[in-house]
Amino acid sequence: MSRASLKPEAAANKDFWKLAMDLGDNYRIHRAIWSLFEKDPDKKRDFLYRQDEKDGFPSFYIVSEHAPENHSDLWSIESKKYTPSLFPGQKLVFSLRANPIVTRWDDNGKHQRHDVVMDAKTRMEKEGIPENKRPQVPDIVQKEGVEWLRKKGDINGFEVSEGQVIATGYCCNRFYKPKGKHSVNISTIDFSGILTVTDPESLTDALYKGIGPAKSFGCGLMLVRSAR
Repeated sequence: MSRASLKPEAAANKDFWKLAMDLGDNYRIHRAIWSLFEKDPDKKRDFLYRQDEKDGFPSFYIVSEHAPENHSDLWSIESKKYTPSLFPGQKLVFSLRANPIVTRWDDNGKHQRHDVVMDAKTRMEKEGIPENKRPQVPDIVQKEGVEWLRKKGDINGFEVSEGQVIATGYCCNRFYKPKGKHSVNISTIDFSGILTVTDPESLTDALYKGIGPAKSFGCGLMLVRSAR
């Protein structure tokens, strides 16, 4: 488990401004974090990350197989061994930024991914529910987001209940990969609350490998601590 933060004095470094521009783009953020693991450029991604902020500067939580390496004067990196000790019935305070999606099949038998909020809005429109009778977006985010997380918990070794989870911060991100012809669309929801461990082995695996899609772009890293 590492925390990589831009140093306050980095602003005096000309490379900072190039990096600062990169940090406004999800794909370039991905490349900036990847650069901390560039010892073997051919290896597959073996890390998760989540963007945060420290003292007004961008910082990142990172869970990785190997500790990140600092190749510039821009970063301050703190790392420690990450060995969660879990047991059935344990209560954990958690936070998670995820890309909650649902897969639907169209009339041609092709599957398409939709974020859970847009999927719910489309469903209500098809059901003919008047717009003034539909729930507000924050209510949709809460209901659909928690239901998505509950299903993920079934296969990742934890349980959550509606009254102990907050789903907020719904955000739609669109960006292009270099030389890409089509845009990449990622919608995120921030979850926080209390979970109950049901399968320590499965949850430990999820803490290492992430939950849901878009892990390459800052989603899926669940941070946990014991609930006191």
